[in-house]
Amino acid sequence: MKFDFNIIKKKLGVKNFLIINCLITFLVLYVIIQLSYKSSAFIVKKLVFNNEQINNIPMSSYYNEDFDKINLGFLSKIGAWEEVLNEDRKVIYVKGEKKDSIMQYNDEQLFRLSSVGNYSSESPYYGEVFSVKGKHGEPYLFLYKIDRRKLTLSFIYKPNLYTKADSLLSFKVYGILYLTQFLYLLIGLYICSLISSKFITNPLKNFIYSIKNLKKLDYGTRANVKGLRELQDVETEFNEMVIELEKVKEENKRIDESKKRLLVDISHDLKTPITSIQGFSKLLLEENVTLEEKEKFLKIIHNKAIYSTVLIEDLFALSKLEDSEYSPSLVKLNFTEWLRRLIVEYYEEFQNKHFNLELNISDYPITFKFDEKLMKRAISNIFNNALNHNEDYTKLRISCYLEDNNVILQIGNNGHYIDKSIRDTIFEPFVKSEISAGGSGLGLAITKKIIKKHGGDIKLTPSESLNNLFIISIPLKF
Repeated sequence: MKFDFNIIKKKLGVKNFLIINCLITFLVLYVIIQLSYKSSAFIVKKLVFNNEQINNIPMSSYYNEDFDKINLGFLSKIGAWEEVLNEDRKVIYVKGEKKDSIMQYNDEQLFRLSSVGNYSSESPYYGEVFSVKGKHGEPYLFLYKIDRRKLTLSFIYKPNLYTKADSLLSFKVYGILYLTQFLYLLIGLYICSLISSKFITNPLKNFIYSIKNLKKLDYGTRANVKGLRELQDVETEFNEMVIELEKVKEENKRIDESKKRLLVDISHDLKTPITSIQGFSKLLLEENVTLEEKEKFLKIIHNKAIYSTVLIEDLFALSKLEDSEYSPSLVKLNFTEWLRRLIVEYYEEFQNKHFNLELNISDYPITFKFDEKLMKRAISNIFNNALNHNEDYTKLRISCYLEDNNVILQIGNNGHYIDKSIRDTIFEPFVKSEISAGGSGLGLAITKKIIKKHGGDIKLTPSESLNNLFIISIPLKF
């Protein structure tokens, strides 16, 4: 099963990684030093001096109170044997093939086996003698012997760097040592670089690749670093930023299309009244026009001029509200009291149309900051639409209350049902229903922009008793 390093990376921060990386580097360097020392010594011994060294273990350690367990190890392989002597210096035990005939030793013979006499070439055998004890504490002598011809006396050489020959030898020896250590150091650094690359370098390369794609306006790119915890946090923020940029791109595209459509609609809506004004003014210049016709034409010209003026004013208001730098003049007011005063202003018009008013406005004061002038225009647009595009005796319900720190204003009627085909786009500029063909088509678009400027939202939805219900929601703490 393949181990997933990403699990470790998610939990491992940069700080902890650097600490662990330093520890790993230290351990790697320690192993390198040990390996380089051992391998350098081996290389020098094999390639420079080309010799073998007998294991320098004290021979007394081979003795065992149980004589049968005495073992000289590698010396027995080259013809050595061991003997045990009693207090009378008589041989009481022999292990191995005894090659001399001595069964009792005198002082001279033992001296030749001592550390001093061993270097004498008169004896054909090299050996050592030690004082030992038996199982019950009895004193014995333990010795071994080996053919002197099978051994070579060795010395420790200490070179003199002030002589040419010794300098060349030292250069050769130390050159091999340093070269070996340097090679091991390169291997260790390579291992450490692989670890760092796995955790840091590769994720950064992934980031660079994603950033280059983003520079090419490829908003579908996503970073997938699989790095340390901080790098994965940056990855999350980067991907969220790309998502937001993608949304901005789509929004800008939508705005551009909306502006193009708006220009077409403006041209069409302004061209119609201007063409009418030009046509009827031309008719007025004719000599055979009666007084009655002149009055009729002047009235048409006047109405078209008013329509054009309203349209231009609405366009100006809409463009101002679409400006991101434009901010409403917020004043803290009692909204419920203000709403009642606005309804009173429209009361006569509602009465003239015999509207059945149903008011459900909270008695509790709802106070928050809003632009009185803009808010009046936003709500008035809904009132005017209800008055202009519905029959007499229409029911108009107005409710206002507080819900979850949001001001909720509902304005609904049971008049003409707004077509399903335009319900989703009713708040877009120049969107009109068949019954409101005479309007500019900007009223509800302006209303929504105003509500948005106050941090709120507006939607159109049908209810059981009302065909058209506008619901406005504005946060208190805007």
